[in-house]
Amino acid sequence: MNFAIITTTGSNSGDNFIYEGFKNLFPIKHYGSVFLINKVDIPRDDSFKEFINESDLIVICGSPIFYDKCYRMKWQNEILSYSENSGKKIMLTAVGSNFKGSADGSVSIPDTSKDSNYTSFVSRYREVLFGDFTVRDRYCSEFLKMVGILNARQIVCPSLFAANDDSVLDDRDLIFIIWGNTFWNCDVPFKKILEICKDIQKSLASRIKKRVVWVCHDYESYKCLLNHVSRQDILFSNNYVDFLKYYSRCFFAFSVKVHGTMLLASMGIPSLLLQLDSRASVIEALDESYATPSTPIDQLTSMCLEKIEGIGNYQSKIRELKRRYREDYEEMFGRQGLI
Repeated sequence: MNFAIITTTGSNSGDNFIYEGFKNLFPIKHYGSVFLINKVDIPRDDSFKEFINESDLIVICGSPIFYDKCYRMKWQNEILSYSENSGKKIMLTAVGSNFKGSADGSVSIPDTSKDSNYTSFVSRYREVLFGDFTVRDRYCSEFLKMVGILNARQIVCPSLFAANDDSVLDDRDLIFIIWGNTFWNCDVPFKKILEICKDIQKSLASRIKKRVVWVCHDYESYKCLLNHVSRQDILFSNNYVDFLKYYSRCFFAFSVKVHGTMLLASMGIPSLLLQLDSRASVIEALDESYATPSTPIDQLTSMCLEKIEGIGNYQSKIRELKRRYREDYEEMFGRQGLI
């Protein structure tokens, strides 16, 4: 089986974590070739067509493909058009939403009844779909119900399987503030979110005898953060493999990036995620709650400390969830004739 996997390459490590999880879920003996297609480049040239022609199946995995005016997104329309014309099917694996969030945690899903473009857009996916709609968050499920898709299956994001949880906790010497300024769907100003993270950094540093550092998954966020935080306190790399090494040293994290939280979860390490848009709901599959920007700093600190104290129970829970969700994926892949 040859796959053409739509992702980002070299610019967003979170997408690489999803891809690593997909590889770890799908038995390697069932791979032929894997063609990674950079969705950033799709609107710019036609090179992706050659990779799709060599593949048996197009895979869109873990991406937030449903959001306000999603039907305008060029890379999706290009892929859909090529799938329609070539007859290549698309497998949507735990795709997600990115709807606007507010300081109090409320999420706004667009009213699809006022814009028929949403229904038309989802119908295009439905016509070329391989298997069923599988989504990773409840807001995505709610959106699809609004456009008439009532049987979308919710399944955990593959990033939960990006790493193993076999490292020794005593060897972990860092606390992370996982930062990224790619929260365009949030009502809360950039400065406020940065202030929250800085306050949590100070609070945790004063209570836990471990170094607190910042982590950025993409270059633009890193470049911006350099204006506010000392370079020596930031971990960043253009090679996502380095992040797997960084995260293996993390004892706990306060995060604004859902896939930072998911990668840590895959290692059995807890974190507190700050909800900035609907993507945060991905961690509900871990039976975990997240915080909102309106939560007072002292309460956020208490939530962090409570998670740290319960780390042993957290690891046991994650192992059981990974076992259960792996069975779900194997059942799904088997039903679709992929394994």
